[in-house]
Amino acid sequence: MEPWDVTIVGGGILGTSFAYWLATRYEGRIAVLEKEPQVALHTSRRNTGVVHRPFYLDPVGRKVFARSSQIAYGMWRAYAASRGLPWVPVGTFEIATREDRVSHLETYRKWGLANGMGEDELSLLTEGEVRALEPNVRCHGAIWSKTDTSVDYQAFTVALRDDAERAGARFLLGADVESIDVAGDHLEVQIAPAAGEDRVYVDPRARIRVSVGTWGEPLRTKFLINAAGGNAIDIAHALGVAREYTDLHFRGEYWEVDPARYYLSSRNLYTVPRHPELPFLDPHWIVRADGRREIGPNAVPVPGPYTYRGFFDDPADLVHKFFEFPIGNKLAVLVNPEFITLATQEWASSISKRAMAKRVQEFLPDLRVEDLTRPGTAGVRAQVVDRHGSFIKEAIEIPGPHSFHVTNYNSPGATGSPAYTAWIVNLLGREGHLDHLKAKAPKPAGLWDFDAICTAIEAPAG
Repeated sequence: MEPWDVTIVGGGILGTSFAYWLATRYEGRIAVLEKEPQVALHTSRRNTGVVHRPFYLDPVGRKVFARSSQIAYGMWRAYAASRGLPWVPVGTFEIATREDRVSHLETYRKWGLANGMGEDELSLLTEGEVRALEPNVRCHGAIWSKTDTSVDYQAFTVALRDDAERAGARFLLGADVESIDVAGDHLEVQIAPAAGEDRVYVDPRARIRVSVGTWGEPLRTKFLINAAGGNAIDIAHALGVAREYTDLHFRGEYWEVDPARYYLSSRNLYTVPRHPELPFLDPHWIVRADGRREIGPNAVPVPGPYTYRGFFDDPADLVHKFFEFPIGNKLAVLVNPEFITLATQEWASSISKRAMAKRVQEFLPDLRVEDLTRPGTAGVRAQVVDRHGSFIKEAIEIPGPHSFHVTNYNSPGATGSPAYTAWIVNLLGREGHLDHLKAKAPKPAGLWDFDAICTAIEAPAG
């Protein structure tokens, strides 16, 4: 079987964005391996659903994410308009629930302006000004990001998949990667068997059949991009890279609010983080694109990327996760008393609806326990940990044998994905990893201008 030129592991918003850019820029056999029957069934749809503006991103320490978020805002707005997708600019208040956090708001304003936001998009609000706009909110002040927008990221990803397929990419759904091996000048990817299914992908749009390989026969690829989200570290480890890192998984749970209480706030409400160095999220009030309100999330430690309920499916999962290489990273985390204390509090908020409501009552005192009608969205974040037990904030990009790995791609990952992946594809092209592909003839810039995006991300500060 002829090898694929590029294979992308992961059909979330990141992997689908990679497929879009590769297929629109290059001629070649480009495949996306997705374990589920549809794209974006995990983290890409199990998030806040907000296109975040980069006011809370350090323009120096988090330059690439900040610029990707700033650029992608305009990209997604144009894309939503062209495809008829939900685009609801509700705005966000990032509030200081304590006096000692008010100083962070001015820092956020400076960061937002440095990242390219306009003066008219950001406002610093006093306690009284917050109450005039949102009478039920209690705080010591806020920064108002007026253009934060609620969207449906799964709908964005499905539409982007259609565009990528029209450009020539192929999405091989139900293809769960079991192992990857180096075989000379290519990689061999073993797909886990699925009982009763043929290893053939049928594309109903193009009326073609693409062989994924007979049982036991691996898929061959000249180059692989790891965009596997919750499994990205495992994929990297399989190819012998990122061995100094491990990951821990944290489930974020939301509760849906009674529609009769939607009036408590018409905007998204976030709080200045208490522990920005740890992966424990302060609670939000989220206005979804369909109008629903949800509160959350917590950050409950769980053993795997798909543990959406309970604390584990099998006690063996916990044992396996703890003894997974490298063990030292986890031990360094577990001797951190602050981490253990906060993890215990997160577990409590998962068990008790009252505990979750109490966290939000700090800034929405009129919220009642009975206002939380049923569990809402739950998603799992894979957080990379280094050898010192420190949680890495930024995405980690690591070259490997015939491969490139993106791990720790977390918030605001969905926001920045179309700009970030353009930058990575440009980087891979410059470094010669895509030389086996034939560049497509240049076309006039359409909805998204690849060259302008890459130039903007790499431009000097100031």
